[in-house]
Amino acid sequence: MKLKTKIYSIKHKLNISLRRFLNRSGIRKKKIFAVGFNKSGTTSLHALFRSLGFLSYHGVEWRACDNLELLRTYDCFSDDIPQDLAKLDNLFPGSKFILQVRDLDSWVYSRLAHIEREKKHNMPGGPEWDLTEYAIRSWIKKRNLHHLFVLSYFSKRPADLLVVNFIRDEGAAIKVCNFLGKHGNCKKPLKNPNPNKNLPQKYVEMLQSAIAELGIPESEIKYDIYCPSLIDSESNINFPVDSGML
Repeated sequence: MKLKTKIYSIKHKLNISLRRFLNRSGIRKKKIFAVGFNKSGTTSLHALFRSLGFLSYHGVEWRACDNLELLRTYDCFSDDIPQDLAKLDNLFPGSKFILQVRDLDSWVYSRLAHIEREKKHNMPGGPEWDLTEYAIRSWIKKRNLHHLFVLSYFSKRPADLLVVNFIRDEGAAIKVCNFLGKHGNCKKPLKNPNPNKNLPQKYVEMLQSAIAELGIPESEIKYDIYCPSLIDSESNINFPVDSGML
């Protein structure tokens, strides 16, 4: 048994080394970019990518889209949104993009909890990364703009984009696997299974106040793609407001 485990470990390391070589040499150019916001199942996506044998990077350094050595080394990238999606698309033609989404209220609560944990360790923040209604309003507006931009960008290339709610959708892992051509029994990793357990009342009140200020009806806080009330009445937006409608 120990010999089999050792042989598997050696093969795995050789496979990783070969993948890195092919990536860095430019032979393997196609990538997988998770271009949704953090706190939307990126940790689970990262775990799924790795289970499928991909070299997956989960962190902040790829977001600027200018670290070519990093971008060439790995197959998959996740943890918040890229600064220049079009640049990634042009640098790595034929790549696949995943817009991971999450119900608005659940996403806001998860971000607040994350920031509160960081503050206990004196982690740096900023006006848009804080426990304030201003921060929440900025997240919601940025989310709307980014999600609509991604949907518009790939509107004529639907085969290159998957929109998936990794938190809510029990079949999310299978959808990701099929999208990537990895057919089979793909199991959803159980990462951060219940981040909104014991939800503080102050989070609920802050979100309620923020959406009231933005003029968003409470019925829209369960939408995971965008809030239609934030769209200009003259804009011709035909995208579904929730991934369940896709």
